[in-house]
Amino acid sequence: MSGGGGSAAPASQHTSSTVQQTTLPAYAQPYVERAFRRSEVESLQPYTAYGGQRLAYFSPDEISSQAMTRGFAGAGTPQAYTDAGTRFSGIGDYSATPFDNQAISERMSPYQQNVVDIQKREAARRSEMIGDQYSDAATKSGGLGGYREAIMQSERERNLGQQMDDIQMKGSQQAYDAAARQLQSDRQAEAQAYDLSSRYGLMAGEAQMGMGDAVQADALSRIQALQGIGSQQRAMRQAGLDIGYEDFQRQRQYPQQQLSFYNAMLQGLPIHPSSTESTYSRQPGLFQTMAGLGLGGLGLYKGMQGGPK
Repeated sequence: MSGGGGSAAPASQHTSSTVQQTTLPAYAQPYVERAFRRSEVESLQPYTAYGGQRLAYFSPDEISSQAMTRGFAGAGTPQAYTDAGTRFSGIGDYSATPFDNQAISERMSPYQQNVVDIQKREAARRSEMIGDQYSDAATKSGGLGGYREAIMQSERERNLGQQMDDIQMKGSQQAYDAAARQLQSDRQAEAQAYDLSSRYGLMAGEAQMGMGDAVQADALSRIQALQGIGSQQRAMRQAGLDIGYEDFQRQRQYPQQQLSFYNAMLQGLPIHPSSTESTYSRQPGLFQTMAGLGLGGLGLYKGMQGGPK
């Protein structure tokens, strides 16, 4: 049996690959896997918003104190201050009675002139008595008596006129001096009265100012006391709200904290991963091998399959 011999195909090049595996100890692997699963679950959790109240609003007492403060500010100047200003404005308007003839004349007593008139009548009566004596003496003296009488009567009348003038002047002077003293006394009394009135006005004005200050201070003190109570109430409510929010934060972070604790515990264990390295070589395929062996190889293959077919 003749047959051409076939040429053998070139053998394929051998290839190899190296695989390095790192494995955990069997006792630690379940814990690490659970940590990974829990971490993934926690990372997929949606954001949870806080549904509670965060800020405590003004308390009823604080709202009342604010309304009182607003009313206090809008009330304007207290009446006590206005009254005190009126009293103060009247101080300094003093004007003394002028020291002049009119003021003195108004104070001259009308009875002083009556006294002068009485003195003048008395002087006239005495002068008339003297004149009668001169007439009697002249009658006794005869003819020469009339000439001497005329001279003496003229001198008497002149003296009487002078006396009348002196009485009037002296009486007027006394009346003037008395009126001047009265005017001076009145001016001093006016000054004293004004001084007392001014002092009283000042003291009364200051008292009213003090009363206004006291009223305002009392009102502000009561407002502040009410506001303080309200602030304490609001602070207590705010503290409760803050505690609620802090509890919410702790509750939301509790799983992560536990997971962190769990991971920290695993990191603290003496877990030493083991490494293995394997090299694999890729052999030629069966068909390629048959082709290289030729027909002889094919017969061998068939014989291995159970004999000729």
